[in-house]
Amino acid sequence: MFSISTVLTACVGVGIVATAGCVGAGSKPDPLLAPQPFYTVMGEIALTRHEPRVAALQYQAAAEGTLDPSLLQRATQVAAETLQPSIAAVVSARWISVQPNSLDAHHAAARAALALFRIDESAAHYRVVLQTSPDGTDAAFTRLGTELGSVDNAFGARQLADKLAQAFPSSAAARQLQGFAQLRADDPAAAVRSFTSALALKPAAGAADAGAQAEASAQAEASAQADADRELAQALARARISAGDVEAPLAEFQARLDRDGTPANRLDYALLLLSAQRDDAALEQLAILARAPEAAPVALRLLGIVEYQQGKFDAAGMRFTELLRTGKFLDDAFYYLGLIAEKHDDPERALRLYAQVQTGEYFVSTLLRAATILQNHGDAPAADQLLDRLVDDTPEQAPEIFAARARIYADAGDIERGLQVLDWGVLQYPDNVDVHYALAATYEQAGRVPEALRELSALAKARPEDPAALNALGFTLADHDKQLSHARALIERAHAAAPKNAAILDSMGWVRFRQGNAEQALPYLSEAYADDRGGDIAAHLGEVQWTLGHQAEADRIWSAAAIVDPDNRLLKSTRQRMHSLK
Repeated sequence: MFSISTVLTACVGVGIVATAGCVGAGSKPDPLLAPQPFYTVMGEIALTRHEPRVAALQYQAAAEGTLDPSLLQRATQVAAETLQPSIAAVVSARWISVQPNSLDAHHAAARAALALFRIDESAAHYRVVLQTSPDGTDAAFTRLGTELGSVDNAFGARQLADKLAQAFPSSAAARQLQGFAQLRADDPAAAVRSFTSALALKPAAGAADAGAQAEASAQAEASAQADADRELAQALARARISAGDVEAPLAEFQARLDRDGTPANRLDYALLLLSAQRDDAALEQLAILARAPEAAPVALRLLGIVEYQQGKFDAAGMRFTELLRTGKFLDDAFYYLGLIAEKHDDPERALRLYAQVQTGEYFVSTLLRAATILQNHGDAPAADQLLDRLVDDTPEQAPEIFAARARIYADAGDIERGLQVLDWGVLQYPDNVDVHYALAATYEQAGRVPEALRELSALAKARPEDPAALNALGFTLADHDKQLSHARALIERAHAAAPKNAAILDSMGWVRFRQGNAEQALPYLSEAYADDRGGDIAAHLGEVQWTLGHQAEADRIWSAAAIVDPDNRLLKSTRQRMHSLK
């Protein structure tokens, strides 16, 4: 037991979210029972009380009978910001009926449909936005690329990009968008085709008429275009490497570095070496880059991350400590130093380091790690307080926090409390797939496999073209030796859509192993482990190696994974079980 008051003060803002909800939070109000302003006022009150579902439903009721575009816009905004895409879809449809030419309305409808994995519907609305954007289709595609790059639904984004590329066959911007979406969705061979097509469709350099522009504007445009071209070339090389064409892109970028040893060229080459899983060569390039003052922060950050992933925690700690001295990427450095402190079994130091993370991509992950430490070291009330405040401070990530909170409780032995958290999460965010996945995983952890399969089956039925949903159901069936032929068919459909996804490759191997085909399983599991060295995949690969008589190789894999993922329960239990069979 140790003091955490200063940690909590530093980590989060003020305010605690009430865990009790109002009665009927999942029911839509009857708009006939009260005048319209009543519902908007109640919606705003619900927002201040952190009741997202109630707020969206109140605004939906206010929107049903109105012809006021501003109210419809506000109702759509509330539904989107409270993560209620089903409601956003309904209200934005009403908005479009009132204002059919509103690009904002079509954009909102497109985003809602994508969140619900209604890809055809989303593409139809995005086509309107792209075709009628006041600054042109290419500029709209650029904005959409940024938008799709930040969504969690990578498989849906890829299917959407495929449809938009079909709708705009002569657009280089559409092909480029498609390539990036395919790369994120683990189909690098398709990305190679799309990027190559984008390059072919781009106008020749200097084809645009710059004479009518001011010189400064022309130079700025040329610089932006050069950056875009460099990004496209890098993405194409990365896709080629991931698709199996390794040597040629590496040779091309090494030659470029030899001709012009700029930090930018060295960084590009190092990133490609990482894509090719040539980590030691990449580390050499990054170490050179770290000696250039202007490039040192980026290089040190990457060096630390790679060494951490390799299990070289002391070396990584030195990199992140040096990164702190540069004054750059401070949140990243404190986050990883906290992780390293946990690896060294120093929770108090980890909490102090986590307290320094103020913003950035690791902010929520940091506070979830802090809550886990508090829960595991006898201060559950402080953990609860931290989690409550975290929802208050980052409502846009509330479903992720619900899922993590349930996992914290379940791992601490209180599975029923974890299920209660997720039941409330489903009530507040019925469309959020992560909460449903977490509920299924917690049911499975509790030994309630039929309930887990029911939850996953419902997701697969609602999202029949979603590789993640197909894979989750297929893997769970296979893992419990149920309906193996059906499980394999589901997983193979997922694999066809995302042939390089590590989780799906793991499932491809595991279902074959469950069917008694260890030799067939090995290539899939080996490929999955080459991309993701986490404990679950290592457990599966090691078991297959052990079954094939390669006990020394199995132990090597398990030992390496245990360095990086020492708390993985599946890894521990698999190793113990296989050794007990000797």
